Amino acid sequence: MSRKPEDQSWEDWVEEKIREAQEQGLFDDLAGQGQPLPDRRNPFLPEEQQLAFDLLKDSGHTLPWIEEGKDIDARLSRARALLKRRYRWYLAERDRRPGHELVALEQVWLGYRQQFEEEIAAINAAIRLYNLKVPSIQLHKHIILLEEEYARLRSCDD
Repeated sequence: MSRKPEDQSWEDWVEEKIREAQEQGLFDDLAGQGQPLPDRRNPFLPEEQQLAFDLLKDSGHTLPWIEEGKDIDARLSRARALLKRRYRWYLAERDRRPGHELVALEQVWLGYRQQFEEEIAAINAAIRLYNLKVPSIQLHKHIILLEEEYARLRSCDD
């Protein structure tokens, strides 16, 4: 690469080098050519924090509360899936077992419900802490209500 002549401005010299590269076809067939640049702005961050956010993102990291939110969502999804499998098993067993075995089956189902309720209590505690950390109330997660979870479970079976 040639050095910038002393009598030429940096702007003119850089433009000349770009023009030469274009003429040589060095910018042809670049990845994403003709596509708009992705909008990397985070609308929830103040302008003065945007650079720090971009550095975190470019290095493959994210803000701790974002990771915590993803962990909460995954934990809730796992708890719901497990309860759904157990509920389907319970219904199938209830239909096929004789009456004298139903008491033991109900005890097993109650144990599964208690485990689910304990997990939801732990998830709700994590949600409360998460809501204290997020920068905006619009990002808050709702507390999980057991009545709604059981209604959702029963509606899947209908």
